[in-house]
Amino acid sequence: MLTNNEIRVGTEFVVLGFENEDRPVVAKLRSMGLRKGKRVKVLMRNGRVYLLKLDNTRLVIDKELLSKVKKEVC
Repeated sequence: MLTNNEIRVGTEFVVLGFENEDRPVVAKLRSMGLRKGKRVKVLMRNGRVYLLKLDNTRLVIDKELLSKVKKEVC
């Protein structure tokens, strides 16, 4: 599994799931389009914030939220 420290600009990963599936923050992540099986690419990192490409959408989330996502490098 991929950790936040290993995420660099240009990294592509697949969402495997979430930690603590029943938390409201996970529902928010799902509503933003981060779902199991989705392929995501890191476009930019600026401090604690990541710009992600998800399908034809750009998504900005912070390091803490990204740590809730279980991910695997493509």
